[in-house]
This record gives sequence, C-alpha cells and structure tokens, in this order.
Amino acid sequence: MGRLEDLQAFARVVDARGFSGAAKLLGATKSAVSKQVARLEQQLGTRLLHRTTRSVSPTAEGRSVYERAVRLLEDAQALDAEVAGKREAPRGVLRLSTSTAFGNLQFTAMMVAFCARHPELQVVLGLNDRYVDLAEEGFDVVLRLTSRPSPGLVARRLADIRFVLCASPDYLAAHGTPTTVAALAGHRCLRFGYLHAPDRWRFAHAEQGEAEVEISGTLRVESGLTANSSESLRVAALAGMGLAILPTYAIGPDLRAGRLQAVLPDWTPLGGPAEANVLYAVYLPSRFPSPKVRALIDFMVEQLGDVPPWERDLTDVSARPTRAPDTSA
Repeated sequence: MGRLEDLQAFARVVDARGFSGAAKLLGATKSAVSKQVARLEQQLGTRLLHRTTRSVSPTAEGRSVYERAVRLLEDAQALDAEVAGKREAPRGVLRLSTSTAFGNLQFTAMMVAFCARHPELQVVLGLNDRYVDLAEEGFDVVLRLTSRPSPGLVARRLADIRFVLCASPDYLAAHGTPTTVAALAGHRCLRFGYLHAPDRWRFAHAEQGEAEVEISGTLRVESGLTANSSESLRVAALAGMGLAILPTYAIGPDLRAGRLQAVLPDWTPLGGPAEANVLYAVYLPSRFPSPKVRALIDFMVEQLGDVPPWERDLTDVSARPTRAPDTSA
C-alpha cells in the first residue's frame, strides 16, 4: 500500500469532499494533494475517487481504502503518543467560527481563559450569521446553534439554548401584559429574520415537568420590526418597541435586572429562531480529533457544565429545561 502521507491526503480529500478543503486541512497546496492521491491510485492500480466539476466522492474501492487508511492513521497516531509517553500539547492555529450574537455575548469572553490555559495555541475566531463549510473555509471547529446538526459532521452537544418571550416594563405598562397566546395578536411583535421572516409564532405549554401540549394552529402576528440579529432585537425590545422571542444567552442580564420581563413564561416558543435550541461543537469526521480540537471541546464542557452560565440565577424566569444525556462523541 502507498506511503502513509499519501493515505492521509486521500483520507482528508474524502473527509472534506474535495481537494481544496483537504489542502486547507493539511496545510498544503491543492496540486500537491492531487499528486499524492494520483500516486496512491497508481500504486494500488485502481481509481479511488469519482471526480466531477462540483464534487468528489470515493468509489467502491476508494471507500474500502478509506476505511483501512483511517485505521492505519489511528494506529500511527497511537504509536506516536505511546512513544512520546504523554499526550501531545495543543499548539498551532485553531480556527473557530460561531454566530455573531453568541460570539459577542458569550464565547469571546470564554476564550480569554482558554487562551491563557493554552499559550501555544493561536485562536482565530470568525463570527458569521451564515452557514459555514468547515472544509472549504478551513475551520477546525464550528459552534453551531441548531436542533439538527448537519449530516457528515461530528457533533458534540454542549448546552441547551432556551428562548423567552419578553418585553420591556415600559412597553407592558403602555400596552398591557398579554395573559394568553391569542392576546399576542393585538401586540407589536419583533421578528427574527429577513425578507422571508415567518409571520407566525408557535408555542408549547409545559405542565408537570416534561408534559407538553402544542396549541392548535398558529398565531399570525403584526410585526413592528424585523431584524436578522438577536442583538438588534434585544436593543429594540429594551427600547419598548414590542415583544420579542430571544435566547437567554442574549438577555440573561436584562431579565435579572428587570430591564426585560418574561411574558407568558409557561409557554415555550417553537419554530423559527427558537429551533436553534442546542449548542453543538461540530468538526470534520476523524477517528482522531486533534489535540487542539479536543482541548477546546473539553474546555467548553467544563465551562458550560450541566447549566450554562447565562442560565444560572434565572429561577424567576420560567423553568429551565432538563438537559438530555449526552451520547455523542
């Protein structure tokens, strides 16, 4: 079988679904990776990849070689660790991405302690409110808020994200506090989205712990403002422009200080932005997460705990969700 470096190049092409992404993962040029794969195919006497202008995928033989290559690379890494006699310290460049609001309001502050703990790491953080492609854009880890992680990626569940319907005391004093879901139809409602933002809000009612009942139908709301940023909607809600459904990681301090008040706390928002209800660390599949990736995930698990920091001391703002056991990698 070909050289270990060629097998590694081939495995990264399969992981990244392309030569450009593999080159970024390996810190090599696209042409160099292509030559390594071509050399491996020549040595094995078979084609390993289907190549089109838009995608790269393994052939049947390529899939078999990929599975063997992953095991060989795992054995090689384990041997290196055994010979070294210690776990490799995280070093080099760690490229991360997360949403703008979560990055500004929570994650960047956490990175202060992380960088102090791992001085040999250089952290490069990108804040994006769009879907990012780990392989194509060269990210090691993406912190993604979603209910459904993308297939083909390793997803480690880190924390539940809770959304609250809220408004400022001034708005409620001027317009009244709704006591039923139907009453929201007569209020100014601040929506998350852009252009094609949903014009319906849905809620579920929780009684006796996990017992939930979804209300029949949906509620059409009149929007006072539509924005594609929870930070912007928070500012609008604080200014008394209307009711908003916002994550507690963005408004925890406002709820504690009384600048915002929970409305219909027994009703849980569903759909729309509230579908981003779990924080995951996602990365490309590999039998060996690199030391720097593992260091970040271990750090996040330690920092967030069973109840993330932004949820602590919010006992007066409806019941916190019970976190499900983590069975992911």
